[in-house]
Amino acid sequence: MTTPKPTAVLSKLRRYGATSALAGMVVLIAACAQTRPAPAAGQEPFVISQSTNNALQKYLALIYPNQRGAFAVSADGTNSYTYYCPEIACTPSLFGGIAVSQCESLSGQPCYLFYVARDPRMAYSIAEAKGIIGRHGLKRAMPTEELPAFRNN
Repeated sequence: MTTPKPTAVLSKLRRYGATSALAGMVVLIAACAQTRPAPAAGQEPFVISQSTNNALQKYLALIYPNQRGAFAVSADGTNSYTYYCPEIACTPSLFGGIAVSQCESLSGQPCYLFYVARDPRMAYSIAEAKGIIGRHGLKRAMPTEELPAFRNN
């Protein structure tokens, strides 16, 4: 007995089903990304270390106006994680959640979504003293056309 070849309609249904599943995951992960509230009147802004600022500058150099990415920082301001995509064809909603969870994994403490693309999510200042170097991670996202569900086989 031979297995029938999938029709063009079935192939499209699989592709759109994968897209719908991916969109559902995007909504779930985006809802989990934390942003730190802006400081109240009279409160100091969030302080990041000089090494975190260096990582932030590298992140901003990677992100052009039409590219996607997110930058998360640990609660003490010394650790960070960059998640970016050099292509327009990426799922940007995932970036914040991935950056925050990877930052938490790297630092072992809560992390906050600090930048999305080139937009800061909180007020901050840079520590004057060199301080702790911290840990800083970076990962390139996979453009949508490189995902297995979207490859033409």
